[in-house]
Amino acid sequence: MTVVALGSRRASGKVWVGLVGTAAILATWTLLALTIFARSGTLPTPFRVLARLASDGLGFYWPNAIITVREALHGYFWGVLCAILLAALVSILPRAERPIMQFGVVTYCVPIVAIGPVIYLIVGAPGFGQPSMTAIVLAALAVFFTTLMNTILGFKSADQGSLDLVAAYGGSAWVRFVKVRVPAALPAIIGGLKIAAPSALLGAILGEYVGGVDRGLGPAMVNAQQHMDAERTWAIAVVCAIIAGSGFALLSLVELAVKRYHGGALAVGSLDEPGENESWWKSVLVALASIIGLIVLWAVALKVFQVSPYAGKNPIAVAGYLFDPESGGERRSVLFSDIVQTLLDAGIGFVAGLLAAAILACVFVLVPAISHAFMPLVMLVRTVPLIALAPVIILIFGRGTATLAMMGGVIVFFPALVNLTLGLNAAPKALVDLVRVYGGSEATILFKVRIAACLPALFATIRVALPGAIAGALLAEWLATGSGVGDALISAIGRANNSAVWANVAAITGTSLVLYFIAVGLERTVIRLRNG
Repeated sequence: MTVVALGSRRASGKVWVGLVGTAAILATWTLLALTIFARSGTLPTPFRVLARLASDGLGFYWPNAIITVREALHGYFWGVLCAILLAALVSILPRAERPIMQFGVVTYCVPIVAIGPVIYLIVGAPGFGQPSMTAIVLAALAVFFTTLMNTILGFKSADQGSLDLVAAYGGSAWVRFVKVRVPAALPAIIGGLKIAAPSALLGAILGEYVGGVDRGLGPAMVNAQQHMDAERTWAIAVVCAIIAGSGFALLSLVELAVKRYHGGALAVGSLDEPGENESWWKSVLVALASIIGLIVLWAVALKVFQVSPYAGKNPIAVAGYLFDPESGGERRSVLFSDIVQTLLDAGIGFVAGLLAAAILACVFVLVPAISHAFMPLVMLVRTVPLIALAPVIILIFGRGTATLAMMGGVIVFFPALVNLTLGLNAAPKALVDLVRVYGGSEATILFKVRIAACLPALFATIRVALPGAIAGALLAEWLATGSGVGDALISAIGRANNSAVWANVAAITGTSLVLYFIAVGLERTVIRLRNG
């Protein structure tokens, strides 16, 4: 009874600390709105945002939200279905794991901000009041890799003894899969579904930005931003947060129920850990094979879906555009300049997000009460799609470097904070206790033990964050700065220069893949050196 009461008091204490942290943030928001941002009017107080929500009413938000939610649900269904089917194939045919995971990595590294215009060229604009196929496809892409990764890990978590027992009684691979692997994988699958839910809304709204729709939260937000209506922009962002947070919360309840049924901890998905003993030349071959596979998939998909040559440019057509004897040199020069600009913009967001996450993770470890106060709110903000925050960020910070840092940093910050906090807390307990015995402070433990133990988590974070930083930079260029590949894509669409659209998408996707595999190589090197 004493233990139960103690646990109850600790849980109650965390709740109160969390409420105090939320109140402190709302108070800070109100103070900034009434002082620093009072003249510009770009940061309304929470009360004014709520008042605008009430004044606009359901008559404004419901018709727009229902279109966007329908797109997100359709994309979520197809993305999850494809991921689970491929994960099941990996479970039954283990040799298929490497190519399927590489395909998943490719889809992860393709910035949906860049691929959106290409999808729009292929599927076209929807009818009046109809959902956008572009939005549905982008929502499916946004959820695919997370679900695939968690489902594969879940199927692998099946108890080997149970598998051997079913096999001993003559059970086939299919029977073992249905009777053992599927029940074992349910926690990990639901965990992946929960993480993917906000991403589906992100993909849907982004698809509305490029998908030619006349209704939806995306067009409503664009309209509010164009009219400099800060209160409505914030109100739409709040609606997006409510929708995404509701999906996240609903699946969290399902996850909790499954956890209680299983009677243990849920499997936690992470990106496929690189093999530390794999030679560097094999890593290079894998990277080249992924890029070649992407090119082949690109050409095959255009043929299978019978995309017209005007809208869908195959690799040969793009190569002809870039290496044309008359103007190819100038085109390559412009493309290279745009790629460099986007990488610089992505670097600003990447460094800002990673640095902020590292500092806050250290603070969380040194003062756990701060973690209890702010981590729930951090996870809530994480469910807000970046495309919904983008107009708000632009209103507050303008169209310069600060916006680049914020938009790229937001994408990098949240996964980095979670990974680094877990990495710092995963330091060997024996070493932590040893430093304490010799009188070392928590700060000494942090610098002497925890940071060294966190290096693998740091490099894994870098690997995950790089494609996200590029996506954030593209979005900032598209909506705010008017530079780099993001602006080049929108300009090419406006000029109906489809060859330029495909060339820019291919270039930024290849760059993202190369950076990802460089990060994988660095991670392998660090793990190898750390393990001696």
